[in-house]
Amino acid sequence: MTSESLTVDTPAGTVRATAGPRQDDAVVFHLDGAMRGSVHVTGTHHPHHWDQFTAVRACLGPVNAYQTTAPDDALPRLTRGRTRYHGSLTLYPDDYADRPQVSVYPMTSTDGHEPSERTAATLTAVLRACAAHIAQRDDLPVLLDLSPTPR
Repeated sequence: MTSESLTVDTPAGTVRATAGPRQDDAVVFHLDGAMRGSVHVTGTHHPHHWDQFTAVRACLGPVNAYQTTAPDDALPRLTRGRTRYHGSLTLYPDDYADRPQVSVYPMTSTDGHEPSERTAATLTAVLRACAAHIAQRDDLPVLLDLSPTPR
């Protein structure tokens, strides 16, 4: 199987996200270009349907933030910066609208500061692209069935 690659245009420049093979309950994208690091994508539930795993959650870093926290040195950073970032985005299917709903959870640097508007837009664009890609994959039902329950 060939790796799936995305090209994401962001305010910081072009980011290439390459999907690794599906792990049991997730796909990890490796980032290159204007952003380095990884994004972990797994299934999750909709807040109104906590028992139905129908949404896709993308987290900055190589691990599911519901399960554990990635070490600071494993978190993504902009290529020209040293600061690494925490955060996630959830993409929900919406039964009542033409487009999916998106929730972005607070993005912070490892030292606890909010990213600049430009950096936040870059992080959000990458998370959204990775989540949207997984939401369109043929193996999404398998990923949703294997999704871990939030703790």
